[in-house]
Amino acid sequence: MSPRVVLLVAGLFLLTACSSGGTTSAADGTPGVSGISPERPASLDGVDPCTLIDDRGRAALGITTAPHNGVNVSATRSCGWLLGDDYYATVSLFTQVGLDDLALPAGTTATSVGGRAGKKIIKTADPGCSLYLAATAHSAVQIDVDQGKDAEIACYDALKVAFLADGRLPATP
Repeated sequence: MSPRVVLLVAGLFLLTACSSGGTTSAADGTPGVSGISPERPASLDGVDPCTLIDDRGRAALGITTAPHNGVNVSATRSCGWLLGDDYYATVSLFTQVGLDDLALPAGTTATSVGGRAGKKIIKTADPGCSLYLAATAHSAVQIDVDQGKDAEIACYDALKVAFLADGRLPATP
């Protein structure tokens, strides 16, 4: 097995372990890590996409540079980072368009992150991955990872970003 595959499997194991563990809030029964999770916003209005990945998340993704405005002209706001593996991640917010209202191309597959409905697009011509998540009934988050050489790694990175951002998004619709 190649070292890259071993790293991917190990990372996926750690991501799964981290996202499935933790404590349960007595108030609402939702999983979380006590004392760490910020309060979830009610909507994406006023949410800065650059704050969806905290310092610990940036360290886990190998991000060593400051975030900057992402390039997504159709989004309300976006933010981007250069990941440790030299892929580029952009998180974009759609504050007025829900997941089911987005016009997505054929070949989109259903997925979920932390119980949040999502849709994934694997880009093979220009290797990359787009992951769309429901934020509320009428808002969505887009996570793009590209500028890489392998669409599978891009989708793996997009999932890592999604799991890190999920706790700072509105409660699952």
